[in-house]
Amino acid sequence: MSFYPQPNKYQCGPFALKYALVMLGIFKEEDQIGIIAGSTWWAGTDEIGLSRAARRFNCKLKHFQSSNPDDARRMLIGELKKGHPCILSVRNWEHWCTVVNYQKGKFVVIDSELDKVVGILTSAQLARRWKYVEKRTGIKSYDGYALIPKFKVQTRAKFSLDNAKEVMYDKNENIAKKWDQYTNDLITICKPRTKLSYNIITFSEFLRRNEENLIRRVANWHGEPTYSELKKILANMKFIAEVYDLVVPEDDEKRAAIDLASILMMYACGKYGMNPIY
Repeated sequence: MSFYPQPNKYQCGPFALKYALVMLGIFKEEDQIGIIAGSTWWAGTDEIGLSRAARRFNCKLKHFQSSNPDDARRMLIGELKKGHPCILSVRNWEHWCTVVNYQKGKFVVIDSELDKVVGILTSAQLARRWKYVEKRTGIKSYDGYALIPKFKVQTRAKFSLDNAKEVMYDKNENIAKKWDQYTNDLITICKPRTKLSYNIITFSEFLRRNEENLIRRVANWHGEPTYSELKKILANMKFIAEVYDLVVPEDDEKRAAIDLASILMMYACGKYGMNPIY
């Protein structure tokens, strides 16, 4: 899973559900979702297909609707505050997009139709896209579907306005393209913060203690990667660890350092190659 535009017009539904799922720490490819949902090039994906796909991943879609934009907005914000990413039908039911957060009067929207798929919209901007008008009667409607997990979520993403801006900067293209790889590695190294978590350090604190040593040893042992490129990989990990609120148990700090050293060395060998040393 990564943040990139849809390659064709009919896959917006699978992309929207994919991006909603990743907020709950579930990483699935849009092609797999499309097969389950019954997406076709001539009809796209309907809400029935999306609901079927959501159930396959142990979630359900809860429909909410109103003819009043203010009521619809309140319902949307209510679901987002519960931690439920929402899939909206927009452009007169011709397209699906995902809303993942509301903060300071603005919505974080992930829209696979756009070149920069992560964006920020005001309430008015979102309402204009969201509004459906029935041609025959002129009746207006705002329809959305909240993705509700049927399991205890361990790694729920908290996509703030600042996160949304950061992830789509050109300098952070690697984060967008490799989001699932970074996250899966981090989930192995770190733990989600819980109410019962104790004797833990944030990933940021872990890097403060260990980053310089990790970078120096990997760069010097291999000889090819620069300090700055290894530092950028760790910065990408820090960004995603903060989005999912992942922490390192203090008792596991040495193990985490070993794991990260291994990952950085595999990166160096994969990019620059390496001859056998023994």
